[in-house]
Amino acid sequence: MDELVDFFQLNLFYLLRYLLLLTVSALLTVFLLPYSTNLLIDSNLLKPNYRGESIPAATGIIFLIVLPIAIGLGFVLTIDSITTINAVLFLFVILGIGLAGLIDDCLGSHAVKGFKGHLKAFLKEKKLTTGGLKAFLGGTIALVFSIANARLNGFGKYPWIFVIDLFLVALATNIINLFDLRPGRAGKVYLIIFTVVLLLSENFIDFTGLFLPILVILLIYLPHDLKAEMMLGDVGSNLLGASLGMMMVWMLSDFGKIIAFLIFFSLQLAAEKVSFSEIIDRYGPLKYFDNLGRDKS
Repeated sequence: MDELVDFFQLNLFYLLRYLLLLTVSALLTVFLLPYSTNLLIDSNLLKPNYRGESIPAATGIIFLIVLPIAIGLGFVLTIDSITTINAVLFLFVILGIGLAGLIDDCLGSHAVKGFKGHLKAFLKEKKLTTGGLKAFLGGTIALVFSIANARLNGFGKYPWIFVIDLFLVALATNIINLFDLRPGRAGKVYLIIFTVVLLLSENFIDFTGLFLPILVILLIYLPHDLKAEMMLGDVGSNLLGASLGMMMVWMLSDFGKIIAFLIFFSLQLAAEKVSFSEIIDRYGPLKYFDNLGRDKS
């Protein structure tokens, strides 16, 4: 009987720590989102949405503000998935790629689009676009993460798998950004991929403290995005994509990683040739899901 009581007490304490972490993350998001939005307005960081209305861009900066605090709290609460070297790698990627996206939001233009466009501008026109700079920084961060992760956590059965890890983080970072063309679309795509990885993972519990705060922040933010009141910006979409990349690296089997890489690589190639928005509008079920929850006005 005493062992049973100890078991419930231990698990109750475990759950209460996670509940406190997620509650604080939620409260911080609710409290700080208006402040971060007003910061963007005061800085005149506004962009037209798909209806031509000027709204705050780069409101995904809320993730950059709240996540470091959440991870710090996780260290204080001694949450297992946060008190590891993986938390340091997580913050390195989140902050690095988020800030690279913020540079593009603040300084970038839409004159050059697509990976091929940025590469052509660099090689033929001797111009470094902000999109090209973001791609370089994102690729470098993904490379450092994949090598550091392999050195710290082991190369596994196949030493070359760290190359797949590199491409998963780099491709996922850009894929979510490619879908961020209509209110709420990037958030919905994130939730779908998040759920799929969660269902296929055998060790999600080892990383719960790192990724659940992102989910909480997104669920609070998403209704504003769906109403076309604010935009994630590259800072938000790239950060969300990078977090999915890390989820796949840490939670999928080697076979699962290869399949994910092939899917994401195919999407990246397709994005250079076709419009995802046109495809979504062409098929009823996709269009219905895309419009779900969106402001009809």
